[in-house]
Amino acid sequence: MHHPSGVENGLPAEIVQLIFENLVGDTKTLADVGLVCRSWRALSLRFLLQDVDLSSHNMGRLPEYEQYSFRFFREVVMADYSDQYRPHNLVPRQRAFLRLMTDRPELAVHVKALTWTLVWLDFEETELTDIDLRTWDVFGRMQNVARLDLASLHDVSYQPYIRQNPARLFPAVTDLRLVGWMHRGLVKAILTSLDASKLSCLKLDHLQDEGALPNGEPMPMDIVANYSYHQVDPYVDEGIDEKLWARQERGDAGIFPGPMWYPLRFLRQRRLASMAHLEIRLGPFTENLDLRNDVTMFREIAEFIRSAKDTLETISIGLGEHPALHDDGEGGTHQCGTARIRFLHIFRPLYFDLTSAFLHRLLPALTEERFPRLTQVNLKGFRIIRDGTSLLAVPPDPDLTWEFIRNCPFVEEGFTETANVDYRQPFSGYDYYPDMDKDKIDELDAIMEES
Repeated sequence: MHHPSGVENGLPAEIVQLIFENLVGDTKTLADVGLVCRSWRALSLRFLLQDVDLSSHNMGRLPEYEQYSFRFFREVVMADYSDQYRPHNLVPRQRAFLRLMTDRPELAVHVKALTWTLVWLDFEETELTDIDLRTWDVFGRMQNVARLDLASLHDVSYQPYIRQNPARLFPAVTDLRLVGWMHRGLVKAILTSLDASKLSCLKLDHLQDEGALPNGEPMPMDIVANYSYHQVDPYVDEGIDEKLWARQERGDAGIFPGPMWYPLRFLRQRRLASMAHLEIRLGPFTENLDLRNDVTMFREIAEFIRSAKDTLETISIGLGEHPALHDDGEGGTHQCGTARIRFLHIFRPLYFDLTSAFLHRLLPALTEERFPRLTQVNLKGFRIIRDGTSLLAVPPDPDLTWEFIRNCPFVEEGFTETANVDYRQPFSGYDYYPDMDKDKIDELDAIMEES
């Protein structure tokens, strides 16, 4: 059917565009109106692409996967725990989008918001397809994405392409959320591309470093277990200092899995002229990973807050509490005697020290600096402060923690009553071992000992 210039199915084109603009985010309706006629298809497509959501990590709690018999493990299951909880059509839908962007690269400029879960392989697959190998090309073309919500939940260690992202990605981002475990090269590509002075919202949602060997390959869990550093005093140790960080960047040291502090350190060294909203959620502590990453994370959160003090409006920080901490203080009455003793005398005191040490970093930053725009500070997951004991032979004065709390103008003591139970399992490396001869293994051992 033919219509006068500027008229679409009896409606002025400007009116149709306004209608489509108001439908942005309603993917189903926009897809349906695109079936009306060719002209509406062409007109609606750019609005359909403004907000692309091809993800699984925001689906919330998934009771259908929960098994109460697996206490402290699968008693509660959230969609962002693993890619195994994704819908069966996620990868096919992602590949269809990649094909569209590959066939019509001019459409990439219309994408203003992207929500994506990096899964890479469909169920039962072991190799990437040809269209998967265009992922970084497609991402690299999306120059106008302002809101990026990117999760990495996969368990693929053997595909080099996954860690060969371009040096620059998503330069227009002003609202950034990163979820899951990622290789540092991907995060670095995003951070170095964006304009830090325009970044207004940063959310690190259980973001973990997947770890890396000096040659850039992902770190195997056996090496994580053998070389992770556990003997720290979280109240005084500095964690990963600038010297070790530089060695990591050069490939002269290994990078251990753990909470990813890298974005905070990188960004706080830039001009944060628009940073208004900071949200950080950390998974449960574990004695099995390198505790220097936890200590470094505490320090970097505090330093980032100091750096953004002039513009911050809201701060939200959640510590994931291991569910055993809420099991009547017994660490699981169903555990054997040895496990219960270990929980009560090692794990629980370690949890207390790490939580307390975090407050020793965070609260002085909130107290000593001026925050002209800060209106809301939300802290949860600190309940162990009320009744925990220290693991250290010479623990700090417990009254000091409460003094920090009382002196901070943005918190009240009641925040230590808010639980934040978290059943997620920390990422601890990939289940493989690098293919190396004896000389290479000896060389790797020497480097890891110094890492």
